[in-house]
Amino acid sequence: MKSNFSIIRAWALLLLTAALPGAARAAEGCSDCHRKQSAALVMEWERSKHAKNGVDCLACHKADQNKAGSWVHHGERISMIVTPKDCAQCHAKENEEFSRSHHALAGEILASLDNVLAEKAAGMPGNNADAVNGCLQCHGGVVKFKKDAKGELLREGPEGKPVLDPETWPNSGIGRINPDGSRGSCNACHSRHAFEAKTARSPENCGKCHMGPDHPQIEIYNESKHGIAFNANRDKMALDKDEWILGKDYSAAPTCATCHISGHMTKDGKVAGNSHDVGERISWTLRPVISAKLNLVVFEDGFKEDYPEPRALPKPGETVETAEKVREGDALVTRKVARKVAKILTWQERRGKMKAACVNCHGDSFVDNFYKQYDSLVTLYNDKFARPAKEIMDDLIKDGVLQQKAPFEHEVQWVYWELWHHEGRRARHGASMMGPDYTHWHGMYEVSKHFYTKFLPAVIEAAKLKSPEMEKKWQARVAAVLAKDEHVWQKGLSAKEAEALRKYAQDRYNQ
Repeated sequence: MKSNFSIIRAWALLLLTAALPGAARAAEGCSDCHRKQSAALVMEWERSKHAKNGVDCLACHKADQNKAGSWVHHGERISMIVTPKDCAQCHAKENEEFSRSHHALAGEILASLDNVLAEKAAGMPGNNADAVNGCLQCHGGVVKFKKDAKGELLREGPEGKPVLDPETWPNSGIGRINPDGSRGSCNACHSRHAFEAKTARSPENCGKCHMGPDHPQIEIYNESKHGIAFNANRDKMALDKDEWILGKDYSAAPTCATCHISGHMTKDGKVAGNSHDVGERISWTLRPVISAKLNLVVFEDGFKEDYPEPRALPKPGETVETAEKVREGDALVTRKVARKVAKILTWQERRGKMKAACVNCHGDSFVDNFYKQYDSLVTLYNDKFARPAKEIMDDLIKDGVLQQKAPFEHEVQWVYWELWHHEGRRARHGASMMGPDYTHWHGMYEVSKHFYTKFLPAVIEAAKLKSPEMEKKWQARVAAVLAKDEHVWQKGLSAKEAEALRKYAQDRYNQ
């Protein structure tokens, strides 16, 4: 029996088709012409579930006169950019979940140090190509149309087609900020024009963006037992099924979607999960300098905000001032909004949602002990390296050695950046996804080596440039850090430990 949601979706499709007079004839016209101009595009649509269910070109591209960037094309007013608002005509639940998710906020990278590096360090005045071709293709940015001297849309050709700014389009970034004010690009995961679920469910899809030195999730996944099982058993994953429930439709391996988005069986035989809010099951944030457990505040209007520990939590029913970024014209601005708290989702509850997927394949003790190992690694990174390094950097600013406005003026700032943003993240992500090599050799080994051999020496060097007195002060500070129990090993191992190392090398390698 179809669910109520499936029935509602079917009615939405019928109403949508009814609202398009001559839709079938117009769609035939679209495909007849575009088959000559973009043959592969039409082929992709023809094999899609959209085509099989009567969702034609105009169902997605038809626009009213008020839609930004629309124009009349062969008698039909259309928009080239299809946004989540358009998809929401049929996929309202998915759009609502996505719009409140971490993915929807990805375009807010514009105010981050990542973006400073792309625009300033790697870019130059008048040429923002690194950010355009790099950062914005994953994170998304503000999509703009070119305008004339009067501020009106610049149009071209006999139809008056609006001209998109090539610095902002094409873009399928997950947090793209669209001309209609919506966020995101469904095409980021459900590639056009086939929009196949199996593409979004495949790890390689996530790996377009979740890879590289600062967030190597796809590399870690491929190293892990999960990735090995998937690659060996892809043909058993039922990736094409309409429903895709772990423990019911497949069992061979989890993918990124399995753990973070898709549905799974519960211990009492029910289906749970299946939400486009990709961060709902995440209990740690592994992105900042110091990791923190993440509580979630859900407001009555659906707005959500992470509250990293130890930030004090409001109570349900309490009114809280929130800040959200909204599009005004071609700019992203911060707006203060008073909202009433509906409920709190604690980090323990978020973790419980993830564990509910895990126990489809693992016993409770396995899952609990995995989280103890993972928590311990994050705590080790936080306490031994991240907190001391951040305290040092904050105090260097207080002493005037570093400038807040010049985040990459001295070598120590570059070393610190890679210590947490690259190496520290790799270690934490490695532990979170059971990737031992990324946890240690690409992670904690690099963190520790560079903390001792690059970061601390660079701290003293930066202080030396300020004054002899400041150099002396920071030499003493670094010495105090190295005198702590967790760092004194550098002065030498015990005689017993040294002898064990010598004997191991002799016995194994005869050296």
